[in-house]
Amino acid sequence: MRRLIWIGLLLCMAGCTAQPKPDASLFSRIGGLPMLSRLSNQTLDIVSKDPRTARSFEGVKMVTLKQSLTNFLCVKTGGQCEYEGETMKNAHADVHITMAEFEIMVEVLRERMDINGVGTKEKNELLKILAPMKRDVVSD
Repeated sequence: MRRLIWIGLLLCMAGCTAQPKPDASLFSRIGGLPMLSRLSNQTLDIVSKDPRTARSFEGVKMVTLKQSLTNFLCVKTGGQCEYEGETMKNAHADVHITMAEFEIMVEVLRERMDINGVGTKEKNELLKILAPMKRDVVSD
């Protein structure tokens, strides 16, 4: 009988502590500002030097763009940053980004997330957030 009481008590305790916690924000799960900054910097370093996409970055202040992209991603993932840049449509209106250039940027971002150990769930969530912006970025 005592054994049964102990088993019941342990099961109750296990049930009480195993309550599902609400998911942390994508910002937290992805690694916060340090990870978003790393992803922004690495991605922009690569695409700004890639001959297939470099023309889009001519004359751009890369330090400012990297910080702006970091803040943008921070806001989109639920972080407490402020993004003061343009809308995606306004920011890319005169750049004439092609579908191929857009796809290269997405591929580089995916690779950077993989290399930096971002989880599959978090990677997919971020890409899902960014996907609708294609129509505001691509102009061909």
